Order: sequence, then C-alpha cells, then structure tokens
Amino acid sequence: MKMKYVTGLVLVAAAGAGAWWYYRTQAQETGGTAWRTKTIERGVLVQEVRSTGTVQPVRQVQVGTQVNGTVQRLYVDFNDVVTAGQLIAEIDPSVYEAAVSRDEAAVMRDEASLAANQASRDQIMTRLALAEKTLARTTQLLEKQMASQSDFDAAETDRDSLKSQLKLSEASIRQSEASIQQSKANLKTSRANLSYTRIESPVNGVVVSRNVDEGQTVVSSMNAATLYLIATDLATIQVSASIAESDVGGIVHGQAASFTVDAYRNTFTGSVLQVRMSASTVQNVVTFPVIVEAANPELKLFPGMTANLAIETGRNDDALIIPSAALRFTPDNVTVPEEPAAADGAPRANGRAGAARRGSSKIWLVGADNKPECVFVEQQLSDGTNVSVTPRDASIKLEGREVILGVVTGSAAAATANNPFAPRPPVPGTRR
Repeated sequence: MKMKYVTGLVLVAAAGAGAWWYYRTQAQETGGTAWRTKTIERGVLVQEVRSTGTVQPVRQVQVGTQVNGTVQRLYVDFNDVVTAGQLIAEIDPSVYEAAVSRDEAAVMRDEASLAANQASRDQIMTRLALAEKTLARTTQLLEKQMASQSDFDAAETDRDSLKSQLKLSEASIRQSEASIQQSKANLKTSRANLSYTRIESPVNGVVVSRNVDEGQTVVSSMNAATLYLIATDLATIQVSASIAESDVGGIVHGQAASFTVDAYRNTFTGSVLQVRMSASTVQNVVTFPVIVEAANPELKLFPGMTANLAIETGRNDDALIIPSAALRFTPDNVTVPEEPAAADGAPRANGRAGAARRGSSKIWLVGADNKPECVFVEQQLSDGTNVSVTPRDASIKLEGREVILGVVTGSAAAATANNPFAPRPPVPGTRR
C-alpha cells in the first residue's frame, strides 16, 4: 500500500513537470513570452503626504479662578456661546466682602490717626513759637540784668523740648501716612479678590468643557483651578498632525490640503499654515508638527475629532503616467544598453540591470517582435501607485506605448491553471 502511494506521488510530479515544459515550449514556439503590460497615458498625478491629525480650535483658553471658595452660580454650560466680559460663574463672596470691610475700616483708622498726629503737630508748633518768643524776651531781660540766669535756662529748655516733640510728631505723621498706604494696598487686594469671585469670559467663543458644578469647592494653590475651557470662534479650525522627517521637507506654507473625519463622508479642504520646528522622537522616529487651517462655516468639525490628512506636495496635470511596478521589472537574460550621458556631463554606466547611473530609472517597453525595449526615464512625482516620468532621450515618444509590468509564461489559460487561488470555470452539467 505504501509503495503504491509513493508511486502515485512520483507520477503526479512527473505530470506537473511535463505540463510546465509543454507550456513553456509552446509559448516559445507561438511567439515568445507573454507580458503583463499597461498603456502609457497622460493624465493628472497628485503627490501627497498622508498622516493622521487632530481637529483643534485656533485658540483655546482655560478659564480658572484665582480665589478659593464654593461655586455659587454657573451661568453657562457645554456648547454655550459666550462673549468677552460676559459673567459665566460666581464664587461665594462672603469671606472676601468681609475682608473688604475690614480693610476699609483699617484705612479709616489710619486716616484718623494721621489727623490726630497732624493736630498734635500744630499744637506743638504753636507752643514752640511762643517758647521762641519767651526765650528772646528772657535773653533781653538777662542782658539788662532784669532776669535771672535760671529764667533764661528754663526758657531755653522749654524751647528745646518743644523742638524734640515736633520732630517726634512729624515722625508719627510719616508713620501714619505709611500705614494708610499699606491699608489702602490691603484694601485694593481685598477688592481685587472680591472681583475675582465674579468670573468673566476673556474671549468670544464656545464652551467646550465645564469642569465644576454648583456647590463644589475650588481651591486655587500654585495653579488656578480650571472651571471652563473656551474655544474661540469655531468657524475656522486647525488640524495638527505629526509628519515624519522624511516627508516634512516637501511641505511648505500655503500648500493645499484635504482631510476627512469619521463622522462625515465629505472631504474638507484647507491649507498648510505652519511647519513647526519642535521635533519629537518616538521609537527612533523623528516627527514635526504641521498645522493645517481650514474653514468650518457649518460648524460640523468639533475639537478633538480625528482627521485623515492629505497634503498636496506636487501636482502635474499633463503627466506621462506609468505604474510603479514598471520601475521594478527587469527581464531575464537581457543586457541593459548603455545609459545616455547626462546633461551635466556625468559618466554613463555600462553593464546589466542595476548598473544605471544613480538617480535615474529604466522601464521596458514592448518592442518589435514582442521583444523588450529598454528606455531610461527620469522620475518626477509619485502617488504610491503610479509615477510620472519623462524619457531622458527627448526623441523617444512614450505616450501610447505598452510598458511591461511583468511576465506571463505561456497562455492566459496556463497562467490561470497554474494559480491555485484563481477561480475555476464551472463544469457543464454540474451545480456549484
């Protein structure tokens, strides 16, 4: 039994080899190799850089609170349109109103103290003027020996004492004035804190996030507690995408861009606004942020949507287009002719496939008697599937010619028969 099984396998293999030899010989006898070809045509070819980005507002502002307290009122909610200066929330002002009253009283107290010190200074100045007169009169009487030395000493001491009191009074006045300035500064701070309990929108825009509820206590420490996130006018949006360094060199300001989002079937258009120099590296891949600006008049695009972005980096409306596969094909047992000299005088390359001058390409056309004909071309734009080319020899006309993509040995039927995944034709009289 085992011997029969081995014999059967040998027979199957021999039959397969015989079929392959037959189809190959038949193909050579009936005109040679059959080529898979594509007609070279003119058309529009657009080269694009594709990436995934995120829809963002042109400007997004975090609205927070600089004071602690309980959220007393919220006047706006998600998706509400707000204007600059509009009251959007209030923090309980009780503590801050009390602080304002306290500092107002402190200012009044210091002002009263200043007034009292000024009145005391005026009294001292009056008494000092009288002491000066008394001292002068005593001096005259002493010269006439009508007053004693003790009277003169008492008058002089009284005058000097009043001068000292005047200096102390003026120092007290300056101290009171400083206290008033400090009290007024405290009052200004208290009034500012009281005003911070009324939170106003800093910009015109739309509320995209609300982070607190009424009755919630917010505490502002090193950073202001965020109450709202407000996006400026969403009639214009931006798409931020990370582009690999290998592609970013072809992107410049003003280039056309298009993108789609999963929420809609239509395509949105915009233009490149900025290529930022802020590089980031993830798993040894360097990328740069590219910002695309687009109109959003119907407000269909929401912040945070994922955008499938395509940036047009090249376009040719009258291009000679060939499939990219044509550039990868080289027939067997064919010698590549010498590459024509470059316009800049660069040396030509000789030999077989793969020896062409660096930067040039070659394609194979169906020539006379079904033989492959090599043509050197310059690549221009590529969309990943097709490539636009121009012949290095301007006398060669490519349009309408058949470019070779691959080889099919024997007939099309043989190719189908040799492909185990190809659908087989139905057998007459049977049901599938």
